[in-house]
Amino acid sequence: MDTVKNPNRQIWAIAGPAIIANSSAPIVGLVDTWAIGHLPKAEYLAAIAVGSTIFTYIFWAFGFLRMGTTGHAAQAYGQKNHNRLAQLLVRSSFIGLTISGLILILQTFILDSALQILSPPQSTLASLTAYFNTRIWAAPFTLFLYTANGFLIGVSRAKSVLVLQLILNTCNMCLNLIFVIGLGMGVTGVALGTLIAEIIAALIAFWLIIKQIDSKSLLKQIKSGITWKINAFKPLISTNFYLLIRTLLLMTALSLLTREAAKFGEDALAASQVLSTFFMLISLGLDGFAYSAEALAGAAYGAKNKPAFETWVKYGFYWAILAAITYSFAFWLFGPVIINTLTNIQAIKAQAHQALSAIIILPIAAVWCFQFDGIYIGVTASKAMMVTMTLAFFIFLIILGPLSTLYGLKGIWFAAAIFMLARGAGQALYYPKLKVQMS
Repeated sequence: MDTVKNPNRQIWAIAGPAIIANSSAPIVGLVDTWAIGHLPKAEYLAAIAVGSTIFTYIFWAFGFLRMGTTGHAAQAYGQKNHNRLAQLLVRSSFIGLTISGLILILQTFILDSALQILSPPQSTLASLTAYFNTRIWAAPFTLFLYTANGFLIGVSRAKSVLVLQLILNTCNMCLNLIFVIGLGMGVTGVALGTLIAEIIAALIAFWLIIKQIDSKSLLKQIKSGITWKINAFKPLISTNFYLLIRTLLLMTALSLLTREAAKFGEDALAASQVLSTFFMLISLGLDGFAYSAEALAGAAYGAKNKPAFETWVKYGFYWAILAAITYSFAFWLFGPVIINTLTNIQAIKAQAHQALSAIIILPIAAVWCFQFDGIYIGVTASKAMMVTMTLAFFIFLIILGPLSTLYGLKGIWFAAAIFMLARGAGQALYYPKLKVQMS
């Protein structure tokens, strides 16, 4: 078996660009908020908030296109099977385009349903509808970018993913400033800027992939009947189905956090939104090491190289745990400063400060499920991910109410930490079976 050389350097070669790429996304949101926030009416900013929520849920639900593609691509890359890589790209892209076609066909139904569920203020409806009707056409490009990012991570091209993300975010930011501030297009300008940025990024993603798989090989697999056999789609569809259920459970759990906080009034709800920023910060770092596990452990798994697989797992956890401890220490040291920076409303600050102890332990509680997610995605063990998520979700449902009753907002976020820890514990218990499958 091949030995692993410079494991730390290889992990950071993927984790570093991934962390930078993840960190660039919130900047776009801040610029969008600044641009819209300078328009004369509050309804514009409210419309963007609701519209962004709608698209977050639509597109996040199909995040399996990224995760499923990464695992299968990493294994094919580990096997040096270039035909399988090309076939995977074609199949995953086809699934994404099919889904986006259905989204476009059902766009009126999706908007009507979202309006019923979210019940936005009447004053925002015109702007919200304009935003939705423009941005919805980004669906094919957004979902293709999921596939493209998954493919590039799977073949250890994290720098290409960074380039893509920076191009996407820079174009989005600049176009939104031009359309909103320069041309006065308002909410429609934000949606149009996002649409054009997605198109540009999708075209560049395709070019980056062609550098990995030459156009002749890709065209050959598109024309090949083997690529389009129904049975050939089954592994990818199966992986994606389990990942979809897992993602929906995760989205539901996070939604329940918000609903539970709302029971304590608007100050607690606002404080919970402030605390969500800490969770976003955790994700920026821990996701980077999870991506490295997807690519490196996945490639070793595909090559049936058990020593290399165990090496990537060990070193990946080493860096992820170190990052989690750093986060917890930083939150303990600077958490009050971060809260005071995010809001100047005393009632909200008081609620957030009271719950900070739960946030301090959250990185250490969550690091296990983040890193195991990366390993499980790399080995395409999506069914196990779904099962462990389901068990953790039921634990979360049992403890959320009692903890919130006893400890208020702090109890809600302690429940979130226990939910994350339960996910990681379930994955740890199943992990030995993954190694057995390599034998």
